Parts: sequence; C-alpha cells; structure tokens
Amino acid sequence: MSDDNKTIPSQEDLIDAIQKIKISFPEYGIKKVTSQVTEEQPSWSVSEKRVKKLMQTQGLTNTLQPTKSGMADDPSIPVSFIDPKLDLKSVSTNVVSKMIDPVTGKGLFAARDIKANETVFEESPFMYFPPWEGFNLAREGSACGMCAKPFMRLSLLGVRCPHCDMTYCSRTCKTLAWETFHRLECTRMNPAMKDFQNFCEGENWSAPMAVSRMYAHMILAHQRGELDTVLMHYDAFATVNQAERQAKETEWIFMESPTRELWAKARGLLKKAYQQPPKKCKIEKPLPEALEKKLFDDEDTFLEYLGKFNINNQSGGMYLVQSHMNHSCIPNVAIEYGNTKAQYRIVVRALRDIKKGDQLCETYVNPRWNKETRVNYLDKTYMFQCKCERCENDIPLTDQLRKEMRLRPEND
Repeated sequence: MSDDNKTIPSQEDLIDAIQKIKISFPEYGIKKVTSQVTEEQPSWSVSEKRVKKLMQTQGLTNTLQPTKSGMADDPSIPVSFIDPKLDLKSVSTNVVSKMIDPVTGKGLFAARDIKANETVFEESPFMYFPPWEGFNLAREGSACGMCAKPFMRLSLLGVRCPHCDMTYCSRTCKTLAWETFHRLECTRMNPAMKDFQNFCEGENWSAPMAVSRMYAHMILAHQRGELDTVLMHYDAFATVNQAERQAKETEWIFMESPTRELWAKARGLLKKAYQQPPKKCKIEKPLPEALEKKLFDDEDTFLEYLGKFNINNQSGGMYLVQSHMNHSCIPNVAIEYGNTKAQYRIVVRALRDIKKGDQLCETYVNPRWNKETRVNYLDKTYMFQCKCERCENDIPLTDQLRKEMRLRPEND
C-alpha cells in the first residue's frame, strides 16, 4: 500500500495498539514497537517519533523489567517487585520502599523520624471484597455496596445502582464500584454472575470473588485506556500459586483432587460471566488476546490471583502501599480502621518511636499466640519462616507490647 493511501490513526487508537504490544512483548523498545504497529496495522501511517512521544507520555519506554523477588528453584517463595507506576508520595511522604532480598522481597521504611502513636499513613484499598457477612448485608441493602459500611437505618438518601438493588453510602462509592467491578458484577446486567456468586457463597469462599473483582477491574480499566497501570499494580503484589500454598497442608495429598475440581468449577463460571459479558455491560474493547487467554484459559494464572489475594488481603482489602510491609512478632506499627463500622480505609499507626531508615513491620498473627503456633501459621499462610527477635529468643508477649498494641488484658 502506498503512503498516499495510508491513514493517520487517532491518538486513542495508537495508544491502544501500543499498549497491547507492550503487554504481549514488554521487552520491546520504541523501534520494535513501531515496527510491530506497522506490521499489525498496514493501513496506518505511523512515525517512530510519534510512537516515542506516546510511549513516553504513557510511561512505556522503560524496557528494563523491575527487580523481582523469588527463587527460580523454589516456587513457594512469593514473587514481588516495587511498582514503577505507584506514586508512593501521593499516599504518604513518610515512607519509602526498597527491595530487601530475593526471599523477603520488598519492604517499607521510614522516610523520617516518626513519633509513637503518630499516623504514618492512611490508605483506601485498590481492590476490596468484604467478608461474606458484609457482602450479604450489601446485597440486602443494609450496607454500602462498595465499602460495606452498614446503614444504621434505611436511608432515602442512599445512592442505588440503576439496574439492581445495590445501594451505596455516597456517589463516590457508587462511581468507584461502577468503574472497578459493578458494571460486570451486577446480576441484573450480567445474570451469569449469579451462578458464580451462589457457587462461591455455597463454598463460603471469598478468594474467587476477589479474583472476579480483579479481573473486572482490568476489563473496565481497559475501556478507559488504563489497563497498563492497573495490570502493573496487580502484578507488583507479592504472588504465589495457590497450589503451592495448599501443598503446605498435611491433608493436601487427599484434598488435591477435589480442590482442583473446585478451582475448575470456579474458573468455568467466571469465564462464562466475564469473557463475553452481555451487551448491557457495554464492554466495547475486549482485552488484548494474550491477556484474555491468560486470565480465562490458564489454570496457573487463576491460581496465582487466588494466592495473590490470600497473602496480601487485609480483611478483604488489597492495599498498594500497606502490601509493602513485612511481618514481625514485635511490630512497630499497627493497622487500624478510620471507621469503626467498616474495615475499609486503613490507618497505619506507629506503636513506638521509629527512626528514619527503620523498616516498618506489622504483625500478621495474633500476638498472644505462642511461638510454635505463630511459626506454623506464618509458614503455611505466608510461606516464610519467621526469624524475628521474639521467635529467635522465644520472648513472651510483654506488657509493653500489649500496651503499645492496645490489647485487652487476657482475663477480660
């Protein structure tokens, strides 16, 4: 085709083509992306200069892959990396992230001296699926369909989904839910979701519902040209295959077959609901073919998202900044909630004075547990052997730590 007969693509169309190429070939630089675009779209007239400019504005020029944790010969060690698309300072200037080592992965450190009881940062979840009781309250109109905050009384001021009975505590929550999952999760618009939800509820199984919201988030972000950023955020969370986690269980040799049947059932129902959703959902741009195949046809991808949720979620929420924090049985920060009626927005509070450069550590366990219980739980749930001072020296729970963590006396 002669150059005279070629058309100049719109900026939106060209960005979409570039993003699809970078997802399939993340190592490609400007020259290779330009060549791939012209190969895939022979009717377009595209200059390398224009591709370079768009790749720079979209943050796609870096062909170097982030430094990842994990060990090639040990798939039980979670893989994580520092997200180059995460604007940490927009959440807090009190913290910085650093890679520690291949096993520990990334960590969060104090960017300045922090006083005891000071709020280090506050954060809303990037993805949230509440415990089942919260989700059921939302479905019956007794709690917000986004943050799951219970309604004290039936309010005429509640903001409803125009298609179903889901109600939200504010227009902000309604908009966020619509843009991240509800357009696909609404059972009136997408009836196939009812079978998936009923299956998950019957198994009392939150993780697949969380995976469905992550998948919906990606699909809906793609409609707005934000897939690259959203996908990078999810990829950066510590990730381990759910099969590796469950292999830690002594019963796994007997439970593997029925468990894999459950996984296959969940995958099939989710694929039916999300791969080709009804026209009412108005999904105009299908996912890039390579990503769609990974999400809906590859068992390991589904299991990695299950594992991702299970080792990162904080009461159902996945937080981009908080997920950097590692564990200690003598933590120096505690996670609390800004609203006592909803476990949604977290507040990270310093338990004692923290020096600039100190690592911020929370506890993943009940601090009252004995060493054996803590060590076994951390090994099976989070895939690591705790080497903190309290475990190494078998130190009991001190009155000072109990006071710092605001724990009730054990005889209460």
